[in-house]
Amino acid sequence: MTNEAMDTLSQGYFEAVCAADSERLHELLTEDIRWRIPKGAIEPFGGTHEGAGKVIAMMLGAVGESFIKGSQEFRIVTTLFGENVLCAETEMTARTPDGRDYRNDYTFFFEFREERISEIREHVDTRYAAGFFG
Repeated sequence: MTNEAMDTLSQGYFEAVCAADSERLHELLTEDIRWRIPKGAIEPFGGTHEGAGKVIAMMLGAVGESFIKGSQEFRIVTTLFGENVLCAETEMTARTPDGRDYRNDYTFFFEFREERISEIREHVDTRYAAGFFG
């Protein structure tokens, strides 16, 4: 897969998550998608999750419960490419329903298969997130 194609898919992922667009996420992800989150993340997110339906529901559920719709944004800091792999270092910001501003650093490793995202390894400061969300 070309770097340009991988970049387009990863950008589409960030846009779909921020827009809470389940349909678009289904188009971008393989049916057997694997989503890996650090074990120290808030329950039930830590660990490995499999299957498009489950993963999308968890992703959008977390966003919908935690942030005001439309307030979430990812700023790409660095993008690195490998063979069918893209690494995106990002800064994610959003506003909570109680008016607090959330900002945390995230790094995503996207793996690609058949012109879709087949695995996402999401790395985040879980200690900061847990403290912020209590």
